[in-house]
Amino acid sequence: MKFNTINVDVNNSVATVTLNRPHVRNAMNILMMTEMTDCFNQLSKQSDIRIIILRGKGKSFCAGADIQHMKDSGTKSEQYNKSDSHLLADMYYAVDHCTKPIVGIVQGHAFGGGFGLCNVCDITIADENTIFALSEVLIGIIPAVIGPYTVKKIGLSAFRALGISGERFDGKYAEIIGLVQYAVPLNEIEDLLESVISQLKKGSPNAQSKFKDYIKNMDSLDATDVISELRASEEGQEGLAAFIEKRKPNWLND
Repeated sequence: MKFNTINVDVNNSVATVTLNRPHVRNAMNILMMTEMTDCFNQLSKQSDIRIIILRGKGKSFCAGADIQHMKDSGTKSEQYNKSDSHLLADMYYAVDHCTKPIVGIVQGHAFGGGFGLCNVCDITIADENTIFALSEVLIGIIPAVIGPYTVKKIGLSAFRALGISGERFDGKYAEIIGLVQYAVPLNEIEDLLESVISQLKKGSPNAQSKFKDYIKNMDSLDATDVISELRASEEGQEGLAAFIEKRKPNWLND
């Protein structure tokens, strides 16, 4: 896949998606939002991809939306701005509903929309010195599109406090509130990433995909239907047989 604002590299069933606008701290413009949506929709369907890593090129993960673009949108029609907001919503939906485990690697800054991307990763590893902020109120807007994802990630109490203040906080506080799973020194990130990838590869690809769907819809699903379907599935039977026979399941041999 070739894009202009993101890079995609695949190695050993792991796809690395890198935001590639380092000159503006990987701020998101219309093209990046469109390309991210297309990219994650495509990767979600690829059976040869087991895991996706999302990271930013340069010193920052993502400083949010492109400020100049948002300022220019003030001269546009309401319909234009609504269409623009739909692009952002479509991007988050594509990442959130991707069938593959997504690991976010965060450093430098994760403001606004970059904060939002942390919400839709399954596991996030951050440099402990990363600066996070729901900074929208500081520039006269609110984090409306990412709101539902943020509440599910860190809870209404933290979202309410951080969203109304726009305050900045570091990776360690992000770990405390559950925005990231690991906040470590920058030089430890790559080793930890390898450990996380190794653990994720132990899981059944089908079960991981079903789990992602389950956590989004558990209130409307019958758990007995879900588990009975998975027990009878090819990977479910293989996993159970491998456990009984004290051997590795076949997805570890791929």
